[in-house]
Amino acid sequence: MLYRINKYLVIAFILYLFTLIFLTLFTHNYYTYGKSSNLIPFSSVRLMLRSGSSALFIKNIVGNVILFLPLGIFLPMIIRSKQRFAWQLSLGCMVSAVIELCQYFFAARIFDIDDILLNTLGTLIGWLFFMIVQTLRRKVIIFYSH
Repeated sequence: MLYRINKYLVIAFILYLFTLIFLTLFTHNYYTYGKSSNLIPFSSVRLMLRSGSSALFIKNIVGNVILFLPLGIFLPMIIRSKQRFAWQLSLGCMVSAVIELCQYFFAARIFDIDDILLNTLGTLIGWLFFMIVQTLRRKVIIFYSH
C-alpha cells in the first residue's frame, strides 16, 4: 500500500543523511591512529571507560548512539511498511556497517565493531521513541473519539 509522504519529512531525512555522512566521513578526529580496525566487541568501549576522560566517553559512546537516533525515527515514518523491530535492527546495523567500511577504505580511519553496535543501539532507541509516540497518539485519538 502506498502512503503519501510529507515532502518536509523527506527533506529533513535527506539533510540528516548528509549530516551523517559529513560527520562520519569528512571530519577529522585527532585521536585516530590511521587506517586500523577493532573487531573485538566492546574493546573500544572498555578503553573509553578506562580512559577517565568524560569528553572522550561522551564524544565516542554517547555520540555514536545519538548520531543514529534520527534514523530510527525517520525510517518508520517514511517507510511505514518497515516499522517492525527486526527491520529496524537490520537497517541500523547495515547503514552503520557501510559507514564503517567507508571510513576504513576511503577515509583512512578505524573500522570499529563497537561503533556498529552503538549506532545500531541508537537506531533502536530512536525506533522505540517513534513506537511509543505512535502508541500514545493512537490512544489519545481513541480516547477523544469516544
